[in-house]
Amino acid sequence: MNISTITKQAYFLLIFACCQTSFSQNINILTDSIAKVHFQDSTNVGLSIGIIKNDSIQKYYYGGKYVSTLKDIDSTTLFEIGSVTKLYTSFILASLETENKISRFDLLSKYLPKEVTDGKIWSSKVRLVDLATHTSGFPQFESTKSLISLEGFDENDPYGLFTEDFMLNILKKTDTLSNYGKIRYSNFGIGLLGYAMAKSQNTSFSDLFMKYIVKGLGLKSTYLSVPEKYLTNIAIPHRKLDKMPLIHLAGMSPSGSIKTSMPDLLRFLDMHLKKPKAIKNAVELVLENQLENNEQAVGLGWGIHTIKNVTIYFHNGGTYGSSSIVVIVPSKMVGVAILSNNSSEGQLTSVVLNLINKLID
Repeated sequence: MNISTITKQAYFLLIFACCQTSFSQNINILTDSIAKVHFQDSTNVGLSIGIIKNDSIQKYYYGGKYVSTLKDIDSTTLFEIGSVTKLYTSFILASLETENKISRFDLLSKYLPKEVTDGKIWSSKVRLVDLATHTSGFPQFESTKSLISLEGFDENDPYGLFTEDFMLNILKKTDTLSNYGKIRYSNFGIGLLGYAMAKSQNTSFSDLFMKYIVKGLGLKSTYLSVPEKYLTNIAIPHRKLDKMPLIHLAGMSPSGSIKTSMPDLLRFLDMHLKKPKAIKNAVELVLENQLENNEQAVGLGWGIHTIKNVTIYFHNGGTYGSSSIVVIVPSKMVGVAILSNNSSEGQLTSVVLNLINKLID
């Protein structure tokens, strides 16, 4: 190798390093400004922002798990991510399909007791993919307000009544589906998807979660139920200044139970961008539009949108007192995650879209 070649290589490495430094500095300024605005609301407690740009992964932590002034949010902090959980559930579905253990086009009735499906028109219609894309037409139960009229409702544990038997009983009482094929966001549908996948493998959803998410993806700080020894790591949910309970979803756990750290969440998103060989087919499946004849594109779990003629994949989540939002842009190798232990989901959406606009320029 001659000196001129070495010099050229050193020059390009220097330029690359400078660009990386400049990028990091600009992102630091941007995230600090987001945090400053966030904490102008004195009731906001904690915030974490994660940004992926090519091979750069940046994590930022602000505020506290209990009060904003303690400033103990860090890489070990566990946030509720609410409905972002549905992305992990959908990934399990895609993983099972790529292993030829299940098909998203299977009828749900294939995995239900006959006494539930007998005489039901929907039993020959609703498929697993319909559950994953919120087009099944089944009851939504998208908020606690929709549960109040249900027998056995407990305001201190709103979703606690969704046992396996309770969910099957709802299906028994469901005859027609007037909204089949229309996008109607349904926690219940994702709960049924988790139930069906577990039945297909003669196991529990928590075991599938452990196999395909925790062990399969190496997410060691991602839980459906947080072990007691890590409870102090949880960013306590808040609604304004009021501390809120962690959400418990019983049989609808696949729709919103995950607690995770920012590093683990970014690892999950980064694998959707990098597509490692072992999971490449599953990732491509979840990002594939499942509703070709619908005006709105939807992947398995992911919402699909367009910004500046660029395709982005999006999901948000909210619990009693936590908010989350994730976006990936595979064509630009960009990913963004924002987590907060406050119920401020709507505010975070505008923030993340602004970030994405800047990152894909």
